[in-house]
Amino acid sequence: MPIETTGSAAAAVDIPAGIQAEFGIRKAAYDADGNFGPDIELDLDMLDEEYYGTPLKYWARIQQPRLDLVRKYRSDGMSDHLIKEALKERGFEFKKIDEPDKMKVGRRGNLYKILTAATGSTKAADQVLAECDNFEQLAERLVGGRFIGTTKKSSDGKYVQLDGNEEIFPVARELTAVSANGDSEDPRATESDENFEQIPF
Repeated sequence: MPIETTGSAAAAVDIPAGIQAEFGIRKAAYDADGNFGPDIELDLDMLDEEYYGTPLKYWARIQQPRLDLVRKYRSDGMSDHLIKEALKERGFEFKKIDEPDKMKVGRRGNLYKILTAATGSTKAADQVLAECDNFEQLAERLVGGRFIGTTKKSSDGKYVQLDGNEEIFPVARELTAVSANGDSEDPRATESDENFEQIPF
């Protein structure tokens, strides 16, 4: 069993907002009762040498099409009567607006983007989803994944966070090129994009 560590391995630095950095998923847990609906709580570590080991949290939301709208409309101050009418206009069928709703991974949501970046492709992400019977299993599959994201500061300016409004990318790695006779070549000797591929999940 490995000995645990705490804090950042890098010297204390003020991590600026708006930089692209590599993040690793150290821990992931499904939470059915998140503050804004069900989510997968991610314990992340920054992996760039300058910020290595800096921990942060991110809550990747799981979508509930009807209940997400109910939460939004209520936050906008709408009454339940108006919410009911608005949902019917959108084609939802229900008995009560707060009744249980299906949980889905939206392809435009950050949970799917993180999964895609960690696995290296949308095809691989869909394969992981097909192999998971529940969100607890999906959380387990995310552990160890890596991706590129953008930093932001918390509203009080004290903490670094992952900016969920910015794009999330796979981590690229440099491959060793192989010559025609089978010998390894220095990958820096060519500018071909073929020297890069996505890190497998």
